[in-house]
Order: sequence, then structure tokens, then C-alpha cells
Amino acid sequence: MLVVAIAVTIYIKNKDATSVHTEPFYTDLSVTLPSTIGSKIVIPNFLKDPVVVVDTQNPGLYHIGDTFGVSANGDGPLFVITYEKSSGYFNIMLLTKPFSSARIAAETYIKNILKIDESSLCGLSYTVSVPGYVDEVASGIDYRFSFCPGSVPL
Repeated sequence: MLVVAIAVTIYIKNKDATSVHTEPFYTDLSVTLPSTIGSKIVIPNFLKDPVVVVDTQNPGLYHIGDTFGVSANGDGPLFVITYEKSSGYFNIMLLTKPFSSARIAAETYIKNILKIDESSLCGLSYTVSVPGYVDEVASGIDYRFSFCPGSVPL
């Protein structure tokens, strides 16, 4: 019986040491995000950036950038990016046609805010989509970033 107890204890200790931490980790200076394709992604703590706004109606949800403003042509915002702190999940919604241009603008914006390269962006937990109220036919698809595996052409 003692041998079984020792074996179970060793298994649990080894399992904890080798398990992948799948939740984001925050410090004042950095955020460590799990990656879907490799090593963890360590970036500056973008939640401290003045363009990141807490959603007062939804605790733990953040709006990244002033993306609710009007686009240059006055049609409305090109995209909206939200971030869920507990899961490290980014939701990018494309709001203006042509959606391919809105996706490129969102990709550039998030890359600059997070200060990471394209390969690291591909490892984030994220969705790029079009809401049904914007275009019913284009909705329901995860388009991904244009440069990532599994990207859907727009």
C-alpha cells in the first residue's frame, strides 16, 4: 500500500510540474498568454495602455482601442476588439466592408498594441468574425488573421 501511495504522489508531482498553464498570468509590466501553437507569449502589459478601456457593464472584459469611433469615411468603425482577462481571449469583430480591409486594419492595430509579430499573433486565443447584424451571410465564420494557418479569404 505504501508503494502505491508513493507512486501516486510522484505521479501527481510530476504531472503538476509538466502540465501546461493555460490561464493568462499578469504582472504590472507583462502579460503571459498561453499559445495555441507553441511557447507561451510574453508581452508588455497592454491592459495598462490608456487606449484599453474596462467594460463597466461586463467585469473582466476590455475594449482595446477607440474602435467604436467613426472611420475616416464616416461610415462607422472598421472593427471592434475586446479582450477577456480570465481566459486571455481576443474577439475581433469586422464591422465595415470591404471586410478584407477591416481585417488588415485590425491585424495591424492589435499587432501594434500588443507589440508582437505575426507568428505570435497566430498563437493567441482569438476569433475574427463578422456579426450577423452587419452581414448575415458573412457571419458565423471564424476568418482568423489573414497570415495565419486556417485563415479564410474575405
